Formats: sequence, C-alpha cells, structure tokens
Amino acid sequence: MSKVMPMKEAVQRYVIDGDFLFIGGYICRTPFAAVHEIIRQKKRDLTITRSNAADDFDMMIGAGVVKRFIGTFLSLGLYGLGRCYRRSIEKEIPHKIELEEYTNLSLPMMLMAGSMGMPFVPVKDMAGSDLLNVKSFMGEDKYKVIDSPFDGSPTVLVPALNPDVAIIHVQQADEMGNAQIWGIGGDCKVGANAAKKVIVSCERIVSREVIGKDPSRTIVPDFKVAAVVEEPFGAHPGYTPGFYDVDFSFGSLYQQASNTVEGFEEFLNEWVFDVEDRTAYVGHYIERFGYPTFKNLEAAFDFGYPVSYAY
Repeated sequence: MSKVMPMKEAVQRYVIDGDFLFIGGYICRTPFAAVHEIIRQKKRDLTITRSNAADDFDMMIGAGVVKRFIGTFLSLGLYGLGRCYRRSIEKEIPHKIELEEYTNLSLPMMLMAGSMGMPFVPVKDMAGSDLLNVKSFMGEDKYKVIDSPFDGSPTVLVPALNPDVAIIHVQQADEMGNAQIWGIGGDCKVGANAAKKVIVSCERIVSREVIGKDPSRTIVPDFKVAAVVEEPFGAHPGYTPGFYDVDFSFGSLYQQASNTVEGFEEFLNEWVFDVEDRTAYVGHYIERFGYPTFKNLEAAFDFGYPVSYAY
C-alpha cells in the first residue's frame, strides 16, 4: 500500500506535541519543507537532535516549537552562531530551551547505538572535556564512566538515542518508503534507523524496480517508514546533490532577518505562514528573486560511473 501523502498530512498525523525528533540534514539534504510545516502547525514541546545543527534548528527554536535540544553545536555556517538559539539561551526569547551537549562524534554514535538496539556505546572524544562537567535534563544519565572490563582504563559510556520520529530528505524513494541518498551521509542513516518511525521527504518518487537496481544507496527500509512526501526543492536553502546547490544569498537573508526578533517574525510570516506549502514557497521564491535565480541553483546532470551487480 502506498504511503505517499502531502507534507501537511504527514506532520499532522505523525508529529505529536512533546515528541522526540531526529531531523536529518548533516550539511546537505535538510528537510526544510517539513521544518516549515512543523512551525506552520505550531507543534510544541519538541525535543530535537542532530549533530551539525544549522538554520533549520535555529528557526524551530525561534518559532517556539522546541523544548529540549540534544546537539553538538548550532551555527549558521558562514554567518556565525544561530541568532534565535542565542536569544533563547541568553535572553529566554521566546523561552529558554533545555540543552544537552555532546561532541560531533559522540552524538552520531549514540544514534548508531539506537539503530543497532544497543543500550549505550563507549566513546573516547568526550573524556577530559568540559562536556562532562555540564549536565542538564539528562542528569546523571548524560554519560557514565566505568573501568574497562578489558584493561581497567576509565571509559566514557553514552546512552543510545531512539527518537519517536525521524524526518529525512532524500534524493529518491519508492511509494512504500525505501529511501536512497548520495552525497554526504553524516548521521542521516543511523538517525533514521534509530527512530520508531520515519517521515521520508524526497525530490522524486521512483518505482521499486529503480530502487532495486542500486540497493546499496538505500538507507532506510520501507517497514520503518510511516509517510512518503514527494517534495521537490524540499531542502532549500540547503542543497541536494544531483538536484540543486546551496542558496548562499538566501542564507544571508535569513541571517540578517534573524538578527532581531522583529526581523525573524517577518521572515516566518513571509516564508512559512503566508505560504500554504512547498509549491507556494517555490512560487513565492520565483516571484521574489526571479526565475533565472531559481534556475541557476539547478544542478547540471551527470551520471555516476556504472556498477555491475552481476555474479
């Protein structure tokens, strides 16, 4: 049975107030269409996680949908730290989020442990860091230090993470949810498979036959997937390899807007609340910046080197 539905329905059905979400998008393929819909539906009290958090997380924090953040850092890339993130922590605007910080290696390993059904995983890069000195809502369960059963050396253990929902954007998927990516993977695969259910946003829906021709690209199997949303341009202003490039000008626009509360609210009104869905978003983008600007983001088409699966 097909799992294809609009993003509005997917978020309405499968993202519940208070849920723990993994939001994919480690440098590329950020599911911005889903993030905008979460804000549009005014979800509340969400716990969110991903290493390398960026403007999508900043936007959710500024919109007031986030209660807790398990992360490594949050930046706007070329434009410095997230403005909404800083206002939340420093000035409690719109409210102060609860924050638990890990390293950029430990957090993906926590998701990996969750995806493999492990209760915890040993890590080395947190040992000796100040991250061990600061605990928030996870308290004593943020980590444990034990003596290694092999050589007796102190060993840091961190807990597995199992989000309620993972939301990922991929290049292609079939109607059942078998999802495929290429380009930087980051923690997308482990984050999706650690979750109890997955919403797949994709640039295009393809047949099961197409998926089967290159099975090694499949990062999440259909039985994990609750909804499939065909959402072209769904990762803008980020990039999706093979489809479109980073929109640096739009990133700068967000940075400038989010410098103030008033500017951020105007940005949300224009790009989230005043557009019904991603189709309207793309239409507004073309109206605002012109079709040539939109078209210039499009990737040039090229095939990868062919692979033989014969035996």
